[in-house]
Amino acid sequence: MSKKDDYFAKMSSQIKKWDAEVDRLKSRSEQFGAKARAKYAEQLKTLRATRDVMFNKLQELHGASESAWQRLQAGVDAAWASMKSALEKISSKPGK
Repeated sequence: MSKKDDYFAKMSSQIKKWDAEVDRLKSRSEQFGAKARAKYAEQLKTLRATRDVMFNKLQELHGASESAWQRLQAGVDAAWASMKSALEKISSKPGK
């Protein structure tokens, strides 16, 4: 397996974990009051949009040639950092 394939597999696995975490956060938000639930829903919407950006960049990387994928890797890494930060932020402040 090439470095590109290894990287793609690792990041695909991470996206699946994040999807499960977002679903868990959504379920947890059902315990909040209406105002907090609405704010949380907006945060989850933003989180899903960030996830979608990362997924699209990862798909672009997967279709790239071996020589081009390293240039695209920086975009995926930036999207990954953004997703991780957003997920940590929303996880640390439930219902706020």
